[in-house]
Amino acid sequence: MSNKRLQVISLILLVLSVLTELSDNQGWINYSNPELAFGLSLGFVLFSLSFSVKIIRQMGIPKKEKKQSQLLTLITAVYAFLVFGIELI
Repeated sequence: MSNKRLQVISLILLVLSVLTELSDNQGWINYSNPELAFGLSLGFVLFSLSFSVKIIRQMGIPKKEKKQSQLLTLITAVYAFLVFGIELI
């Protein structure tokens, strides 16, 4: 897959995580098991991070693509900390 496609997939997964959390908090979707929304959202975030890290670790990619992936990784990591880290406290 191209790096641009991986970045788009990573961004889509991040948005899916946000939507999953919103649907759970706002009551848009009634999850029978409360941990289901947590697990889905966490899975989306982990896959998003893995795609971004895959791009960052590649050798010989343009600096612009690498910087974009690093920024997306930072945003995803901060989001994950705010949502999952605070939720577990």
